[in-house]
Amino acid sequence: MTYQWFLTLERKRLARGNKSNMDIVVRVFKWLGIAYFTAMMLLAGIATYDGLLESDLGATPIEAVSRYLIYYFAFELTMRFFFQKGPVASIKPFLILNIPRSKIVTFYVGKTFLSAFNIVQLFFLVPFTIIAIREGESGWAVLAWSLAVYSIVFMLHCITILMSAYAPVFYGVIGFIALCFGLHYFDIVDPTVYTKYFYFTAYQYPISLLGYVLLLAGLVWSTHRFFLKRLYLDDLEKVRVKEGIALEMKWLDRFGRYASFLRNDIRLIVRNKRARLTVLMSVVFLFYAALMFNAKGMDFFSVFLAFFSTGGFLMLFGQYVPSWDSSYYPLLMTQNVMYRDYLMSKWLVIALGTLVSTLLCLFYIFLDMKLFYLMMAMGVFNIGINGYFVLWGGAYLKTPMDLTAAKNVFGDVNAFNLRVMLISLPKMVLPLVFYFLGTLIYPFWGGFALLIIIGLAGLFLHSYVFQAIEKIYKKEKYATLAAYKK
Repeated sequence: MTYQWFLTLERKRLARGNKSNMDIVVRVFKWLGIAYFTAMMLLAGIATYDGLLESDLGATPIEAVSRYLIYYFAFELTMRFFFQKGPVASIKPFLILNIPRSKIVTFYVGKTFLSAFNIVQLFFLVPFTIIAIREGESGWAVLAWSLAVYSIVFMLHCITILMSAYAPVFYGVIGFIALCFGLHYFDIVDPTVYTKYFYFTAYQYPISLLGYVLLLAGLVWSTHRFFLKRLYLDDLEKVRVKEGIALEMKWLDRFGRYASFLRNDIRLIVRNKRARLTVLMSVVFLFYAALMFNAKGMDFFSVFLAFFSTGGFLMLFGQYVPSWDSSYYPLLMTQNVMYRDYLMSKWLVIALGTLVSTLLCLFYIFLDMKLFYLMMAMGVFNIGINGYFVLWGGAYLKTPMDLTAAKNVFGDVNAFNLRVMLISLPKMVLPLVFYFLGTLIYPFWGGFALLIIIGLAGLFLHSYVFQAIEKIYKKEKYATLAAYKK
């Protein structure tokens, strides 16, 4: 009866929620994405077994799939962490009612299992299992393997929830994935040779399926217990007092009237989970080009690689200006603060972060000199041109920022904005256009030089650009304040 009441409340919440045209657009694209991945899974499930039989891998199809499942699950875990919804609800009203806390946790944690992330794998496993049995594989063995793999899908669901809520789990999982990838990438040890047994054991010994079920039950119990222990009204109402990190940063005084803004931004990055994770992901972006680079036929694609490697901080931090300050933005607007100084300080943070990212790309000297030169040119272009684009787009991004959350680092569906998306396109398109025009004058070096020239020109014209951006922010000021107060 209690669960039916919860379902009724959820249905009313969905019916009464604000639905804008943009929400409908986001929902359409979400379901198109689900349909696309479902179709891909179905095609893979139909074609994989016969394709592996025809190839000479020296292993059975199920053994070959088991060997590389670790990389699929690493990719799925990444997608889950950034896009899977956690057990979020306004539960304080329930805690003063005569409702067992265990039922509240069971409903809201259980509701998260009804996710597309837990269903699309069936479109691969079901046809793959049917074809494997039809080809003469042991029915019990294949069925046990499929159920074991599907149980791991639900294990990932629980791990994702714990990663979002408990830092030690997050760092432990990230460390394990990084270790496996590093060992394989640098040809030290191939971890797939050993990790395949975690999946293949269920095929060899079907009775071991009980172990997978017990492991899944343990993770479900741990997730349930984690939230149950923290579901007390006193704890939810209690103001948490944390010891602050004192940061004087007197060296910022050289920036004059921008110094106080810069101190606030650096403190924000040091003290808040969301901002720290943004910096961490910016470091990960540094290695994007190293993973995707191929010396042959990479001329124009190298511009993209250079953009993403040097522009990680610009994209992840810059796109949320001024949302980083949403908690005190109304107060800030009542102070004797010039918009030009505020915007200039944000641009300085973006420029300094991009400069550090560019300098950290020095190791690309050992990979490819031309790619390294493009890194330097794109660093200048990102500072001189793309920094203005992210500030411009921020004027129309009116989504409050939860600084304590570690989710949605790459973006939030609530922050989806067609105008922001259109403003963001030139960040990736313009470098390609200028590089192409430069190569028409002189191959490679013409594009390299033109990117630097355009970037430096943007720096010299910053006063005119900031004048235009300031007008846009002033025009959107009251709409932004209204959005942040909701």
